[in-house]
Amino acid sequence: MGFLDSLLGKEKDDAPASKDEPAYTPKVTAIPFKVSMSFSPLRLTANKSNSVIMLVKITNLTNDTQMVSADALLPKGRLIGFDPTCINKHIEKKVGDVAPGETKEVSIPVWGNNQTTPGVCPIGVRVYAHYQTYEKVLSYVKHRTSLRVV
Repeated sequence: MGFLDSLLGKEKDDAPASKDEPAYTPKVTAIPFKVSMSFSPLRLTANKSNSVIMLVKITNLTNDTQMVSADALLPKGRLIGFDPTCINKHIEKKVGDVAPGETKEVSIPVWGNNQTTPGVCPIGVRVYAHYQTYEKVLSYVKHRTSLRVV
């Protein structure tokens, strides 16, 4: 009679809750971090050896202290990189422990050289929450942005 009970409505038993169960359940967020990125200066100059600083702001949204690291990835076809020779397209920064509600900033230099062409370059950043050491990953957040090269 479960089908008819769902249509007609069934009287609910208003049994008191047991003392073992908590009165509320804590909210668990699916996204452990809020990630925002900015550049200083806003654009990278083409055909010139210079750099911009990508500033990654990480805010802990959970109720626990998190061990955090950030990875950034550049496309292989563009002549920009994380070093002055533009060879390194991947970088990892270990941020450390981030307390609940705390915001930490990570600065990552992005370099161009005299062969960098104008255009828009996508940059991918992943922020990882680790367990005990940096080798074990609990969760991560992906964020994408783009850098203008003029």
